[in-house]
Amino acid sequence: MGLQRAQDELQALIDSSPLALVEFGLDTRIRLWNPAAERIFGWTREEMLGRGELPMAPPHKRAEAEDLFARVAAGAAINDYETVRLRKDGALVPVSIAAAPVRDGHGGVTGNMVAYTDISERKAQEQRQQALIDASPVALVEFDGDTRIRLWNPAAERIFGWTREEMLGRGGLPMAPPHKREESDELWARVLAGEVVNDLETVRMRKDGTFVPVSIAAAPVRDGSGAVVGNMVAYTDITERNFLTAELHDRLEDLAASRARIVTAGDVERRRLERNLHDGAQQRLVTLALSLRLAMAKLDSDPAAARDRLAGAAEELTLALQELRELARGLHPAVLTDHGLRAALEMLADRAPLPVEIEQTPEQRLPEPVEAAAYFLVAEALTNVAKYAHASAARINVSASEGCVVVEVSDDGAGGADPASGSGLRGLADRVEALGGSLEVSSPGGAGTSLRAAIPVKRSAVFHG
Repeated sequence: MGLQRAQDELQALIDSSPLALVEFGLDTRIRLWNPAAERIFGWTREEMLGRGELPMAPPHKRAEAEDLFARVAAGAAINDYETVRLRKDGALVPVSIAAAPVRDGHGGVTGNMVAYTDISERKAQEQRQQALIDASPVALVEFDGDTRIRLWNPAAERIFGWTREEMLGRGGLPMAPPHKREESDELWARVLAGEVVNDLETVRMRKDGTFVPVSIAAAPVRDGSGAVVGNMVAYTDITERNFLTAELHDRLEDLAASRARIVTAGDVERRRLERNLHDGAQQRLVTLALSLRLAMAKLDSDPAAARDRLAGAAEELTLALQELRELARGLHPAVLTDHGLRAALEMLADRAPLPVEIEQTPEQRLPEPVEAAAYFLVAEALTNVAKYAHASAARINVSASEGCVVVEVSDDGAGGADPASGSGLRGLADRVEALGGSLEVSSPGGAGTSLRAAIPVKRSAVFHG
C-alpha cells in the first residue's frame, strides 16, 4: 500500500512538472512521456511511448543528440545544455537539457532520463536585448573581472575601429591611451568596487592610434548572488557635440564682437552728428539769429542795411536747411521711407560718379529693417567702388523669394577688396547679421568685386505697403 502511494505521488509530480520529462531505454525507445512533453513537442503520450531513434533530434543536430545519449548511457550527467529540438509540426524549439542515467537496483544503467526546459521566451528576450545592443548608437563594451572583453557591439566597432572578433577575449583595457591610463585604471577599480559612473568626459584610443572624445557611463555587472563579476561600459562619441560647442562658442564670440562694433559705431556716429550739428547747422542758426537782431535794430534807422541783413539771413537759413537735410539723409533717406527701395537705389545710382545699372528690385515693399539694410549696403558698396575699385561700371540686383531677400552689388574694377581691413564692410556685415543674415564678399584680384547679402524675412512680414 505504501509502495503504491509512493508511485502515485511520483506520477503526480511527473504529470504536474513544467519540464518535459522523457525516459529512454538503452535502445532509445521512449518509456515515459509526461504532459509537459506533449505540450512542448506536440506528440501525445500514445504516439511516443515505445518509439525509438530519438525522434525530437533534427537532422542538423542528430550527431549531437547521439553523442549526448551515449555520454549519459555511459554514466555521465548533463546540465544546462542549450540546443534545439524538433516539434511534431516540424518547427524547432530552443531547449535547455538536463540528463542523467537511469539505474537498476544493482547500479547498472538501463536508460536515460532527460528533462527538457522550453527556453523560447528567454531566447526571444535575449534576441530582443541583442537587437537593442546591436542597434545602439552607443558603444557598449562588457569586461569581466580581469578586464577581458565579453561584449563588443557594432557601435564599438564603428567608433573604435576594432572588430568584434579582434576584441572578444582581449584584456588590458586596450582603448585607454597612455596619458589616460591612470584615469582608466581608477575608473575600472571604482566600478569593480560597485560604484556607478555617469557622464565622465575623456578620450579613448582608436585602432589607428587616434583619439576620440567620449562620454563614459559605467556600471558593475553582478552574478546571481550580487557579487560584482565585471563592468558594463557605454561610450558615447561626443566629437560632433564638442565641435558644435566650439562652433557655438565662436559664434557667441563673433556676436559679442559684432555688438561691440555696433555700439562703437553708434558712439562714433553720434559724435560725428554732434560735431556736424555744432560746426555746421548750429553755427549758421546762431549767425542767423544775430543777423535777425541786427536787421531789427536797423529797420527804422537804416532800412537798406536791414534788407541786406535779412537777405543774408535768408541765405544762411537756406544753407542750414541744406546741411540738416544732408544729415537727415545720412540717418535715413526720406525717399526710402516715402517711395521705397527702388527709388532710393535710383537716387544712389544717379549720384554715383560712374554708370550704375539696377537690374531688378522687388515690386512690392519689403519690411523696413530689410529695406534699410539693403539701402545702406548698396550705398557703402558704391562709395567703396568710387574710392577704391577703379571701376568703369557697377550693377545692383535685389531679389526676393519666400523667406529671403538677396542684395547683390558688383563692379568691374581691380578687385582685391579685404572685408577685414576696413570698418565699412564689417559694419555692413554686422547690420546684415543683426537681421539673421549673412554677407559674402568675392574680390579676386583683377576681376572686380561682388557683395552678396542674404537676409531672412519672416513669412508673415515678407512684404508690406
